[in-house]
Amino acid sequence: MGLHEMQGEKITGPVFGFVKLRPGTPRTQEMVSEIAMKWTKVARTGATEARFNGVDISTVMFTMPKGQDVFELKEFLLSQPEAYEIKIGDQLFRRPGDPTFDEVFLKLQAEKTAEDSDANDEL
Repeated sequence: MGLHEMQGEKITGPVFGFVKLRPGTPRTQEMVSEIAMKWTKVARTGATEARFNGVDISTVMFTMPKGQDVFELKEFLLSQPEAYEIKIGDQLFRRPGDPTFDEVFLKLQAEKTAEDSDANDEL
């Protein structure tokens, strides 16, 4: 079921998903936990019951006991500078025009490899 089909129906059960954080920004697990805590507090002030937990240094998981607010949460997350890509069920969401997370990650890896190669050539 696609998002547009889901939007036409009322989602009443629990929902969970994952947020890939913007690649290329060095983070620690503590920084990811702080992002998750901040998003939990902001969502709560917006009357959206969502809980965020850091999974690793580039991923935050969210859970919502009431799925009817999932579309508002998606818009909130896409407005956050740290968020890059959101996965809800089998649907991926990102800002219009952004390449996939995998494409950006591979590009950053290629740039790092080229930099490492250049550094070794100088030795």
